[in-house]
Amino acid sequence: MGYPPEPWHLRGSLVISLFRVPRRRAPQDHLPAGARLITLAGNVFVAVAFVSYEPGGVLSYEELLVASPVWDRGGVAVSVPQIWVDSEESRQGGREMWAIPKHLARFGQGSSIAGAAVAGGVALPGRWKVKGWTVQRLDGRDVRTRTVVSGRLRLARAAWFCPVDGPLGWLTGRTPLVSFALKEMRLTFGE
Repeated sequence: MGYPPEPWHLRGSLVISLFRVPRRRAPQDHLPAGARLITLAGNVFVAVAFVSYEPGGVLSYEELLVASPVWDRGGVAVSVPQIWVDSEESRQGGREMWAIPKHLARFGQGSSIAGAAVAGGVALPGRWKVKGWTVQRLDGRDVRTRTVVSGRLRLARAAWFCPVDGPLGWLTGRTPLVSFALKEMRLTFGE
């Protein structure tokens, strides 16, 4: 099975929550040489997001990911230690082009990975845009990828349910510091 060449231009929406986690509990084997997790008082910040990529982009699929801010080459970047998708094309492309450790999963009721309950919130004015880098290590290969995301941002309330014996069990019982929903999202990944 093939996958689209980079860059990937994707459309959709997401819900993202930021957690504070003791550094010793956070995954670190995904970091390329020279990159390090940003630590504050022995804790790191971890974002968990559920993304729905909709028709209009190069692929349509759903994704659950964990991302952490890292210090890399004199600046802040993002690294993804855990990620699941429901598309073989996305899984293969993410792993081969960008060293993102994508795994296949099914989402919905009964998922053994995580669930979320999300409620509205306050819309923030305008269209928000963030440019940056995603930095990864997979199978001994380091890859740095340019990323641009934009959309309409809303503060949200989210409760995440991570089975203690599941792959996100290290987040069980943790409450998000803040949560957002991003609608009318546009994502460009790669060059």
